[in-house]
Amino acid sequence: MKNGKEIEFVCPLCGVKEMIPTGIVEMLDGADQVGVDNTVPPRFDCEKCEGKMEPTYYVGVNGKIYERK
Repeated sequence: MKNGKEIEFVCPLCGVKEMIPTGIVEMLDGADQVGVDNTVPPRFDCEKCEGKMEPTYYVGVNGKIYERK
Protein backbone atom coordinates (compact mmCIF):
# COMPACT_ATOMS: atom_id res chain seq x y z
CA MET A 1 0.00 0.00 0.00
CA LYS A 2 1.41 3.37 -1.03
CA ASN A 3 1.39 6.38 1.28
CA GLY A 4 -1.51 8.80 0.92
CA LYS A 5 -1.26 12.60 0.89
CA GLU A 6 -0.84 12.68 4.66
CA ILE A 7 0.53 10.28 7.24
CA GLU A 8 -0.96 9.91 10.69
CA PHE A 9 1.55 10.23 13.54
CA VAL A 10 0.79 9.33 17.16
CA CYS A 11 2.68 10.20 20.32
CA PRO A 12 3.25 7.01 22.36
CA LEU A 13 3.42 9.05 25.59
CA CYS A 14 0.32 11.26 25.49
CA GLY A 15 -1.65 9.76 22.56
CA VAL A 16 -2.02 13.00 20.58
CA LYS A 17 -2.45 12.44 16.82
CA GLU A 18 -1.32 14.65 13.97
CA MET A 19 -1.52 14.39 10.18
CA ILE A 20 1.76 15.32 8.47
CA PRO A 21 2.04 15.81 4.69
CA THR A 22 3.70 12.81 3.02
CA GLY A 23 6.08 15.04 1.06
CA ILE A 24 7.60 16.40 4.27
CA VAL A 25 7.96 12.94 5.84
CA GLU A 26 9.54 11.51 2.68
CA MET A 27 11.91 14.48 2.28
CA LEU A 28 13.19 14.12 5.85
CA ASP A 29 13.30 10.32 5.59
CA GLY A 30 15.36 10.52 2.38
CA ALA A 31 17.78 13.04 3.87
CA ASP A 32 18.24 10.80 6.93
CA GLN A 33 19.46 7.62 5.20
CA VAL A 34 23.23 7.85 5.77
CA GLY A 35 24.36 6.17 8.97
CA VAL A 36 20.86 6.08 10.44
CA ASP A 37 19.17 3.15 12.19
CA ASN A 38 16.42 2.34 9.68
CA THR A 39 14.65 0.04 12.17
CA VAL A 40 13.32 3.26 13.75
CA PRO A 41 10.60 5.03 11.75
CA PRO A 42 10.73 8.76 10.98
CA ARG A 43 9.69 10.63 14.14
CA PHE A 44 8.66 14.16 15.04
CA ASP A 45 8.73 15.96 18.38
CA CYS A 46 5.32 16.02 20.08
CA GLU A 47 4.08 19.55 20.71
CA LYS A 48 2.03 18.47 23.76
CA CYS A 49 4.73 16.59 25.70
CA GLU A 50 8.33 15.44 25.37
CA GLY A 51 7.47 12.33 23.34
CA LYS A 52 8.49 11.43 19.79
CA MET A 53 5.55 10.98 17.43
CA GLU A 54 5.66 7.85 15.24
CA PRO A 55 3.69 6.97 12.10
CA THR A 56 0.77 4.58 12.43
CA TYR A 57 1.66 3.23 8.95
CA TYR A 58 4.37 4.44 6.59
CA VAL A 59 6.28 2.96 3.64
CA GLY A 60 9.78 4.47 3.84
CA VAL A 61 11.71 5.88 0.90
CA ASN A 62 13.69 2.61 0.72
CA GLY A 63 10.55 0.46 0.82
CA LYS A 64 10.68 -0.47 4.53
CA ILE A 65 7.22 -0.68 6.09
CA TYR A 66 6.75 0.88 9.51
CA GLU A 67 3.52 -0.07 11.27
CA ARG A 68 2.64 0.92 14.82
CA LYS A 69 1.09 -1.94 16.76
